[in-house]
Amino acid sequence: MVLRVLNGFLIVYLMILSIRIILTWFKGSFQGKAGELLKQATDPYLEIFSRITFLKQGMFDFTPLAGILVLVVALDLVNVLLVYERITIGLLLASIISALWGGLSFILLLFLVLGVVQIVSTLFSRNSESPLLRMIKLMFQPIIDLVARLLRPRRELSYNQYLYITLGLIFFIRLLGGIVLSRLIELLYTLPV
Repeated sequence: MVLRVLNGFLIVYLMILSIRIILTWFKGSFQGKAGELLKQATDPYLEIFSRITFLKQGMFDFTPLAGILVLVVALDLVNVLLVYERITIGLLLASIISALWGGLSFILLLFLVLGVVQIVSTLFSRNSESPLLRMIKLMFQPIIDLVARLLRPRRELSYNQYLYITLGLIFFIRLLGGIVLSRLIELLYTLPV
């Protein structure tokens, strides 16, 4: 009974937190009593993660993602308890790995979509210096710099060539990572301890 109530609470809080995060994308969305209630319900939880400095990298703030991932792990563990009536080290590790891969997979998918948008816009648009494309290019630059350092080609490649290579690597990592980690998670679920 307690686990079912906790399961329901976690689901509802995860939805409230998701709404809160989505509303931050829209200016003025927290005006009024409903917005203030939403902030009061979620800000104390999010502030726990805002103290972790490595979650904020340049223009990226992964604080909300970390908060959601912790809730997903907790929800997964509650569901494991409901189904198996016990938690083993394998089930715990599988839940944590699954949540972490879910977060990383989401970030990789986001960069794939943004990269495809950038490629399509440069192919079919004459205004390649729009604010949106500049922002996407700025987001990709650290990743492209990392790929350039890892590859160290004999001759200098263009930004678009690095972009294509980076997108290919992201796609490969997401595909291969999904296959490998799903097998690992299956194996961890079968551990007896």
